[in-house]
Amino acid sequence: PVSIKANKSANLIRVNSANEMLESVIKCMKDSDIFIGCAAVSDFRPVDYSDVKIKKDKSKYFDLELKKNEDILNRVASEFSSSYVVGFAAETEGVVQHARAKRLQKGLDLIVANNVSNPETTFGSDNNSVLVIGEDVEFGLPLASKRVIATQIVSIIANSLIAKNTHRTQD
Repeated sequence: PVSIKANKSANLIRVNSANEMLESVIKCMKDSDIFIGCAAVSDFRPVDYSDVKIKKDKSKYFDLELKKNEDILNRVASEFSSSYVVGFAAETEGVVQHARAKRLQKGLDLIVANNVSNPETTFGSDNNSVLVIGEDVEFGLPLASKRVIATQIVSIIANSLIAKNTHRTQD
């Protein structure tokens, strides 16, 4: 849950957990041609939840057992292979190498990577610079507002789909 108000033209589906998000995504993908996986979903969740505050005891340590959440991006890319699937990679080192590997491992059409250790482009900043990697493309988008970067990414996706469809009709 976030306090950001959605644009009235957006179809907003509110979720409270990664599992709820996965269920909503799968349901929506049945009528979708493009998936842009830009949510920073936690890789893990607690095995046990508590509806009440967990009180301190005399112990100096508290054990928290975690289990993996299902990878939403991976599931969408494998289950909806005819859709155009875009993922994001927030990296602190080896940005290019990690992003290339993630795109191939998950079977993505496109991945947008950024170095989140850069204070000019980290969470909370209004600006970003990213690297766009696809099967036949790899280039950077220079520092700009996140709104400008988002517009550029949507244009790249649109151009990729136009090229893909043009190639299909020529075959």
